[in-house]
Amino acid sequence: MKPFNPEEYDPLANLWSKNDRKDLIQTPIFKLVSCHTTSPDRKVSRDFFHLESLDWVNVIALTPDDKILLIDQYRHGIHRFSLEIPGGIAEKATLLESAQAELVEETGYVSDEWEYLGKVTGNPAILNNWCHTFIAKNVRKLHDQDLDDSEQIEIFETPLRNVPRLIDENILHHGMMVAALGMYFIKNPIQN
Repeated sequence: MKPFNPEEYDPLANLWSKNDRKDLIQTPIFKLVSCHTTSPDRKVSRDFFHLESLDWVNVIALTPDDKILLIDQYRHGIHRFSLEIPGGIAEKATLLESAQAELVEETGYVSDEWEYLGKVTGNPAILNNWCHTFIAKNVRKLHDQDLDDSEQIEIFETPLRNVPRLIDENILHHGMMVAALGMYFIKNPIQN
């Protein structure tokens, strides 16, 4: 085993070659694609499959009194409701505009104070996109929700200090949301 040195790490070095791309299935959210892929040493050469999607955004929306907005919505994949932070597909001209739109659409809240927190991949084994997280500070209710016709979302707020417990108890369990909140608390530890 080699020691890891972040300064020398290059995730784009020595990539596998891809060819013979086939678009197999198109849905409103994903496209299933196959590519014939060969490792640099040519020991592996076969068709691999992945899903292509636009990037995603999510928003850590904080009120002036140090509460966080949470949304609760039915999730078809797990056949249950999921408590989350606002977010969705990045469909606007910029990631920030997409984050701002998702916050307004899902909650009716707005902010004049936005900060880009970072990005993570959902599952790089099968997905090609990134999930970008923004912090919206001093959010205020200005509009009614403007949900897609397939959405039903309830809005909650809770003190920010409650979030680690909600994660620990699997009440907040969506991987992209937990990762976003983890990034937030690394940069903004809870003060006792």
